[in-house]
Amino acid sequence: MRTPVAALALAVGLACPLDAAEVEPAFSLEIGGPQKLSANLGFKIGSTKPDDPDVGRGFFFQVQPGLGGGAVNIGFSPVSLSAWGTQTVGVVVKARYLRTWGDPWTAEPDQDFAGIELGAAWIVKVSVGVVQRLGSGPGKATIVTWSVGVGL
Repeated sequence: MRTPVAALALAVGLACPLDAAEVEPAFSLEIGGPQKLSANLGFKIGSTKPDDPDVGRGFFFQVQPGLGGGAVNIGFSPVSLSAWGTQTVGVVVKARYLRTWGDPWTAEPDQDFAGIELGAAWIVKVSVGVVQRLGSGPGKATIVTWSVGVGL
């Protein structure tokens, strides 16, 4: 556990110098598979360009509970328009751990998955990804994740 945390801290430090680092809250409501309806709660640690304070980049951490499962996301946003809000305009790449429950779309309940997801936002957020089941179990071993939502 120490190695991933140290690697993330180093990456944040390299991408966001300490004197320019900013912490921004993030919230969105999304519909998609396999989680159905979900809320995405988190924060971004980022910095803005010295010559353009409206353009930023940074790392983020999110928890995403939903009706059909829950996820934890760690990612990087190479570009975002910070003046519009953390998740309103930007591009993101994220590593994702997903646990299904209830009656999820496109997956069986009570399974763990890990993978990658790509997202983009221009007022409306869209994302698509691929996750692989961890361990054995019924249903598909690889599923496509997707969502559409709005956020702050």
